[in-house]
Amino acid sequence: MFAKLASLVVSLGLLASGVPAHQADAPQVIKLERFRKALWTVHLTVNGVPGDFLLDTGGGNTFVTDSFSSRLTCTFWGRTTGYNMFGKRGDGPHCDGVRIVVGDASLTPVDIGKIDFTGQFPGDEAPDGLLSLDAFDGKAITLDQTAATLTLETPASLARRIEGMRELPLRLVHGPSARGLDAFVGVTTPRGLTWLTLDSGAGGVSLIAREYAEAFGLDPKIKEQRLRFEIAPGIRVDSPVIVTDMIMDGNLGQPFMSQYVLTFDLRNGRLWIGERSST
Repeated sequence: MFAKLASLVVSLGLLASGVPAHQADAPQVIKLERFRKALWTVHLTVNGVPGDFLLDTGGGNTFVTDSFSSRLTCTFWGRTTGYNMFGKRGDGPHCDGVRIVVGDASLTPVDIGKIDFTGQFPGDEAPDGLLSLDAFDGKAITLDQTAATLTLETPASLARRIEGMRELPLRLVHGPSARGLDAFVGVTTPRGLTWLTLDSGAGGVSLIAREYAEAFGLDPKIKEQRLRFEIAPGIRVDSPVIVTDMIMDGNLGQPFMSQYVLTFDLRNGRLWIGERSST
């Protein structure tokens, strides 16, 4: 798992973001490739250079490895500051306004940073970088892991998509450097409202901050437990969970996210959750 990091757009906005006019009326489907047991990668180009990037909705910022950055014509400068979910600070230079293309789809230009995957994927070749929600800022997207797809919705397809889905509260956070993007779902507990990140980079576990453990029926003194909680009528979490010290309320990882279809409107700050497809 990795710590910190679109839309109902009219056709003019789509053109401005680089989507050809002939595609503006059709959703664009991005195929996901399985990585390890519970993660996904996306094949894409960054300023024309191809690579395979880990899809991490909880990553905050889009990053490239040092090796991949050496193939880019890209000037890294300045400083982006971020914090992972445990409060560890990270600083590094950024390269501005890079163009990311997946198939025929142009994503939102982002300021990329650098990431070091050393030791994180023993036995597997590490991805070339991390693809986070900032690359979909201003768009509406649907993550369907049963179908292994990430769909860039149009206004019309979004309207069709959310029929029968349940809307949950969503907060979008841009981080201390205003360059990233994270999505938090609002979850009501007997104690009050909590905000949990939706993190596709958390492959095997969810996390709850110690101060919120009892609100979720957990023991704050036990590290490894099972989280069974209904975050909305018919929308249940049944996941291994770690109770720990965090700078956020908690995190819902792949044990939850893979069980549902999630549609994010990253322009208007809305979220819908529905049943998995039968694909």
